[in-house]
Amino acid sequence: MPPLIVFEDATFADLLPLTYWRSVFELRAGRKTLLDRIAFRLNTPVSGVWVRDWLAPVAGERCRLPVNRPVETGSVLVNGLWLVDRALSFHAPPFVGVSDSGRIVYVACDDALARRVSPRVLLDAGASAGLARSFPSGPVEADLIRYPWDIVRRNADLLHSDWAGRDDAALIGTVHPTAVIEDRRHVHIGDKAVVEPLAVLDATRGPIFIADNALIESHATVRGPAYVGVGAAVRCGAVIREGTSVGPVCKVGGEIDAAIFSGFSNKQHDGFLGHSYVANWVNIGASTSNSDLKNTYGTVRALVNGKELDTGSMFYGAAIGDHAKLAINQSIPAGASIGFAANVACGGLVPKFVPSLAWLTDAGLQTADVSRVLATAAKVMARRHVELTAAERALFEHIASTAPLHERRE
Repeated sequence: MPPLIVFEDATFADLLPLTYWRSVFELRAGRKTLLDRIAFRLNTPVSGVWVRDWLAPVAGERCRLPVNRPVETGSVLVNGLWLVDRALSFHAPPFVGVSDSGRIVYVACDDALARRVSPRVLLDAGASAGLARSFPSGPVEADLIRYPWDIVRRNADLLHSDWAGRDDAALIGTVHPTAVIEDRRHVHIGDKAVVEPLAVLDATRGPIFIADNALIESHATVRGPAYVGVGAAVRCGAVIREGTSVGPVCKVGGEIDAAIFSGFSNKQHDGFLGHSYVANWVNIGASTSNSDLKNTYGTVRALVNGKELDTGSMFYGAAIGDHAKLAINQSIPAGASIGFAANVACGGLVPKFVPSLAWLTDAGLQTADVSRVLATAAKVMARRHVELTAAERALFEHIASTAPLHERRE
């Protein structure tokens, strides 16, 4: 396999607010990040990544890979939003593989193509189209993510496909004798994971993967397909329904249906969360719930970059950006977008769109003081023994200036 570089394309903006704080391939889908999924399915390590300039320092820290370096002849650039589902071979270089929607899926580089392609070219839809016209190109059948609801809609199927079969089935951790496990052939309980008395793991509809050091408390129910990540906790009495991924070090409770928690986020108390994507470092207060179904049973509409789009799905809840905080008793409408580091404490229905770094109360909407939000973020992360780095502090400042450009209503 040639050297593999994973890149972002212009549609990172259609995944906001989830992609302010991360590259597109750091998004979680199933039980893996997209970057890990690409490496696993192609059975080759990733040699580097290409991202937006302003995200490069943070991406380098997190991915621990070279960032935005020129490619060598023979390298293959792979779209980071590609849900690769099998091992495959690439066309001989030079070649630009294009999806049926016109997005670049991969680029196989010879000398001339390697000189022409760059992160900025692939982040510009017009320049990408020009690249495909200038070099040999052809259609590639590829499942490319475009919007947050694409991940939510596919998550149950991805959890099924992530199950490696008999090799995954293992009860390594501690399981109380009164815990109920249905269909043990499709349950994995990792090292030092604990399943407490009277918890229920029901894998009759799909596999359940409980990662190392995770905790399933008494009377909690997890129905597969589902994933509970490293160090995560499912609280007493919680109901985790099919299609849910709980990322590392999350603490979740109440009722959760077909939702994704990226990592390090909390929803510990009663309340419903359905068909939603929750980014990192989010805190959802007690009794806060969202709607994921319209009263008309029609398809849900959602706001993306100031435009309202039809998701094509009857069920879709919300995209909640990193470092957002939702107070107790909040009611979130279907199709909502809660921005990066937004603080929401309303007495009535939360607006369908809450801008990034907003401070929203019944008194109205204000822009938060970035220094105060930064101080809170550092405190929250330190509680989980994670340091807010200098690069992440700079990213906070950049998001404060760039978010309003993406979030203008049309």
